[in-house]
Amino acid sequence: MKKVLLSSLFLLLVAVAAGWIYLRRFEFATLYHPSAEIFATPAQFQLRYQEVQFVAADGTPLHGWWIPANRPRGTVVYCHGNAGNIGSNAHLAPEFFTRGFNLLLWDYRGYGRSGGRPSENGFYDDARAAFDAAAAMSGQLPILVYGISLGAAVAIQLAADRPAAALVVEGAFASAADIAGRWYPNFPMDRLLSVSYDSTAKVAALEAMPKLFGHSTSDEVIPFQSGRILHAAAAPP
Repeated sequence: MKKVLLSSLFLLLVAVAAGWIYLRRFEFATLYHPSAEIFATPAQFQLRYQEVQFVAADGTPLHGWWIPANRPRGTVVYCHGNAGNIGSNAHLAPEFFTRGFNLLLWDYRGYGRSGGRPSENGFYDDARAAFDAAAAMSGQLPILVYGISLGAAVAIQLAADRPAAALVVEGAFASAADIAGRWYPNFPMDRLLSVSYDSTAKVAALEAMPKLFGHSTSDEVIPFQSGRILHAAAAPP
């Protein structure tokens, strides 16, 4: 009887461990879609650019492009979404260039030519390093932080960590738990997550920083209502 109980307990532990590993892999695969191959550069849009190498606080090597404007009035540090890499966003460079903004397009760990493996805290470290690299190249120009989708959560944390002049977010969400609850309403996903990406309290603390929120009402990935929750929580202006 004792052997049967021990065997049953062992099988239960194996099943729990397997379930936990599957859940973590599912979470990772849902959150992160990195691509190593870069298919486009700013040169394809007739823009000059400089390859930039910098390092996160934990030593992870990171890669980006510095795209200077002719008569810059500011610099934008762009935090892209969870898929692709800076090559997928090279087409955005002319939009910032023609408006007089230097642009730092850069990749998180595990994306493009950046080393390491994606993680929430790792992304925050990467963003701080990107801001510092942009600051070193910007002189006294104001630095704006711009983030889209998952990158919006990274940008919000960055705005809390560094002296950004303004914050712009597009397709942002309130928290990972909020999104999980909307995607999987029949499962307690909010209690099973290993990440938080909780931006609500962070935007409430950004009292002196101008903030701009953009969100499509027909967004099929990040529900509009999650963006509304985040906007409602933000401190003015």
